[in-house]
Amino acid sequence: MRIQPFIMHISPLLASPFRVAALVHEHMLASSVTLPMEILTGAAQTKSQRSVQTLQFECFSSSGGLLVTQSGLTIATQPLDAIDHIDLMIIPAIWRHPGRVIRKHPDHIERISAHVAQGGLTVSVGSGTFLLAETGTMAGRSVTTHWQWFDTFAARYPAIQLERQQLITQSGPIYCVSSVNSVADLMVYLCSEIFSMRAARHIENQFSPEIRQRFSPSTVGAPRELHGDELVADAQIEIAKDLRGIPSVPDLAARFGVSARTLSRRFKMAAGLSIGDYALRRRLDEAQSLLRRTNLSVTEVAFEVGLTDPSHFTRVFRKQLGLTPTRYRAAVREKAFSPDPHSG
Repeated sequence: MRIQPFIMHISPLLASPFRVAALVHEHMLASSVTLPMEILTGAAQTKSQRSVQTLQFECFSSSGGLLVTQSGLTIATQPLDAIDHIDLMIIPAIWRHPGRVIRKHPDHIERISAHVAQGGLTVSVGSGTFLLAETGTMAGRSVTTHWQWFDTFAARYPAIQLERQQLITQSGPIYCVSSVNSVADLMVYLCSEIFSMRAARHIENQFSPEIRQRFSPSTVGAPRELHGDELVADAQIEIAKDLRGIPSVPDLAARFGVSARTLSRRFKMAAGLSIGDYALRRRLDEAQSLLRRTNLSVTEVAFEVGLTDPSHFTRVFRKQLGLTPTRYRAAVREKAFSPDPHSG
């Protein structure tokens, strides 16, 4: 999705802080609040000296006080009644079925409704979109939610345009992201709007290794990442930087001041694979991750990993994994927990 600029009219001379309110509850996914908080705080701390914009991030719950989430995290909160003027409201993702939060927290829905009615900047993460939808303010507008709840959402809110293929949607000042994995991209964009493009670039560089590096358990025949050859380790890092534009072996060798033959020999000895095979393995690893955690189409996944011919991508994927990308996505998603609409 191409995010359209939303002008927030933040004056460079503004003395009051940019106020962010997260509406928290015991069934939320804590990372859907803590990750935006850390990204925004990091951007505020690296802003240009010419800017006087500061940040105030607060969590609000129904009763205030210490709130313990389902994961055991304890958060200090203010009561909802203490909300005055806020610039950005964050609606966190919900752990498991959103119906129980809808039933237990109509006060949250009321606060969201008032904020949206005033045209307030809003970010809804994953299944938190159910609370946004309950306000009755989203008819005819585009939203997304976590893929596990697509059908439930569509049945419950037929007047709302559910974008199943979009990771981020925008309807004026209201942004929805499909999951915590996508909220980081949105928050970096909002950093450029709230603070500056310089701050956004800085925070993206700082956070990218942490928010984008995915763990994958080693398998038989997998490339070796742990070895003692620093040249090969640097080459592996260079390959992983941008899977859509992996440099050729000669270009890669030239960057490190060695011959292509030397780099190829040392790479095969240290990693257990040729450079080409290693690059392909990394691309397929990334493709599996995107198929598991995003709503990108197979063609979009192929583009993201640098295999721009969808037919070639499907053939290579099936050869390596024994399934087409579409079959693989269906298989891994069927292994996820089955939602229980009566739980909680």
